[in-house]
Amino acid sequence: MDNKKELEKQLSKNYMPIIYKNIKKFRKASEYELKDVAEILDMSYDYLRRIESQNDDVKTCSLKLLIKFSILYNKKIDDFLKEEN
Repeated sequence: MDNKKELEKQLSKNYMPIIYKNIKKFRKASEYELKDVAEILDMSYDYLRRIESQNDDVKTCSLKLLIKFSILYNKKIDDFLKEEN
C-alpha cells in the first residue's frame, strides 16, 4: 500500500521547476554565460533566460532541449530531476 502511495506521489509531482533550477545550476557550475549557451544550442538568449527564470510560469523545455543541456553540461538526464536537500 505504501508503494502505491509513493508511486502516485512521484507521478503527480511537477518536476519542471526542479528541472529549470538545475539547468541554471549546471550552467553556472560550467562557467558558461547565458549568451554562450544560447549560441551553442542555437536558441535565443531570451528563451534561455526564461527557462532559467523562477518567475516565468509559461515557459517550456522539450525533451530534445533537455538532452542538449545534458550533453553540454555532461550530466545524466536524471540529474536534472534531483532536488537539493
